[in-house]
Amino acid sequence: MKRIAIGLALLSVTVGIPAQAITSRVGSAEDIGVGIALGQPMGVTGKYWLSSTAAIDGAAGYHFNKNFDIHSDYLWHSFSSFEVQNGRLPFYFGMGGRVNLGNDSNFGMRLPLGVSYLPSNDPYEFFAEVAPVVRLLKNLGVDIDGVVGVRVYLNYLK
Repeated sequence: MKRIAIGLALLSVTVGIPAQAITSRVGSAEDIGVGIALGQPMGVTGKYWLSSTAAIDGAAGYHFNKNFDIHSDYLWHSFSSFEVQNGRLPFYFGMGGRVNLGNDSNFGMRLPLGVSYLPSNDPYEFFAEVAPVVRLLKNLGVDIDGVVGVRVYLNYLK
């Protein structure tokens, strides 16, 4: 319960960052976003856009198996799936790695699938992601990570 309260506190701080209304094109090359992710794992997240369709993201936080989780993925985005009236709704998929450190330390390959909502006039990204993880070193098998989160894009804040 304490971890949930901490996560909600981080969310309120992240969403509460004042932002001036702008015509945002979050999802452009060199955009940098930071925020929080709630789920498996729960912690901080960041994303750096390499181009309008490719990005690198990462997260670090608590994993429900009582390990510290750190992962990073290369992501490809498709903006052509759905039109939304006030923003953009890209779907994405990717590949990356995950390291769990603690009682059940392991390394695995992640295959994330997700969707983001990028509002037209705000420097935020709201996202949901599911990522199968193939454990490669110890206790071979498959895990499923899943998070929802929000990032604020620093280069759009004034």
